[in-house]
Amino acid sequence: MPAPFLVLADFTPAADNALAYAAALAATQGAPLVLLHIRRESLLDPDAFTGSIRHLSEGQVAAALAERTRTLPVPATVESAVDGIEAAVDDAVRRHAPALVVLGKPDTESTPDELVSSTTLKLLRATRTPLLVVPAGSTAASVPPRRITLAADNEPFDLKSQLQGMHELLNHLQPQLTVLHVAAPEDDDTCVPALQAVQASGLLNGLPAAQGHSVRHRRLPEGILQGAADTRADLLLLIARRRSFLGQLFNRSVTAQVILHGRLPILLLPALD
Repeated sequence: MPAPFLVLADFTPAADNALAYAAALAATQGAPLVLLHIRRESLLDPDAFTGSIRHLSEGQVAAALAERTRTLPVPATVESAVDGIEAAVDDAVRRHAPALVVLGKPDTESTPDELVSSTTLKLLRATRTPLLVVPAGSTAASVPPRRITLAADNEPFDLKSQLQGMHELLNHLQPQLTVLHVAAPEDDDTCVPALQAVQASGLLNGLPAAQGHSVRHRRLPEGILQGAADTRADLLLLIARRRSFLGQLFNRSVTAQVILHGRLPILLLPALD
């Protein structure tokens, strides 16, 4: 059986939307789900700043989880965590070895940047596992993704051996792949070095030949999002380098800015370098 998807559930509309997306994606290869309930104040929740979060009893949590799994198209197990988000997710990853962790992202235009970036940072630090961020507005109707765009620079990267589940998913989907390279207006915009770096990583083994696409832009985050729109991507892949998610300025990194302002599902693949 394929490795499960670990879905964070806090019963908000964003989390429910991510669950529907994850279930549809898991159904494409028959992967099971593990729903992990995390207290809402631990996730991307603007209400954490207003004091309007409604705390649920254990019985209410169990009923809410049962309601959400009743009609899922794949098998699902449920868990409820009492630890903080990092400890809870780390424990679940160790026990279930998921192919990816799935997180819903609400409309963050009115949410402090630091809340968005710090939550993603915590998950990347805790799991070192592929992280799928599903923004509000993404629907299961776009599953399976047919056009996947991978943003890459010209630097080589090394992916973890635990990405076997990601290989299985991509090989099952057999999507149209585009390697996106963003260059400054005055620089060479050839995609060849970026394509070579991605191919050398082994990520594309067994997949259709990837196409290259270049964008000239002064700011990398905007260039990546422009490239995703140019290629009509259903899903955007980003390589999350250790210096990004272990550094103290993650909220200023390219990865964090793309997550903050992106409006399509974004899959973060943690690299060793």
